Amino acid sequence: MKKLLPLLLCSSMLATGAATAGETEEKIKKAPIDTVFTQGAINPYGKFFTGTSYLTMLSENDSVFNAPIGNVTFEPKTRTNWHKHSGGQILLVLSGEGRYQERGKAVQIIKKGDVVRIPPEVEHWHGGGIETWMTHISVETNVPNNKSTWLEPVSNEDFMSDPQ
Repeated sequence: MKKLLPLLLCSSMLATGAATAGETEEKIKKAPIDTVFTQGAINPYGKFFTGTSYLTMLSENDSVFNAPIGNVTFEPKTRTNWHKHSGGQILLVLSGEGRYQERGKAVQIIKKGDVVRIPPEVEHWHGGGIETWMTHISVETNVPNNKSTWLEPVSNEDFMSDPQ
């Protein structure tokens, strides 16, 4: 029994540690919609979002192409904070249904096949629908001089407002 005790204690600590680590990890949900690109991991820019989104970079920014392109998947009710891009942005909706709004204008419903062209310096947000997932490709334009400025979170009132 003396020889087994250290082994049992070690096994118990490992099991407890594994359970604790598993409890702190965020859960990745698989979108019920499918696109040609993989969903990706939980978005590392999550501090600029309400809810959970997932990101796969399709083209990292570099000095050859100057074209950061990301595949972003939004769970229902997930959205970006208000933000703007000094060089503009283009969104290509791949699947699902989401929402987009420019500051001072009505919310728009965006769906698979929609192209949203956002001019430089226009404050806006985008995300999933009230009950629907949405995936879009985000193309940063006019790089390398395009900088993102993140603003305040989108209120539930703005998110839930009636679309145009």
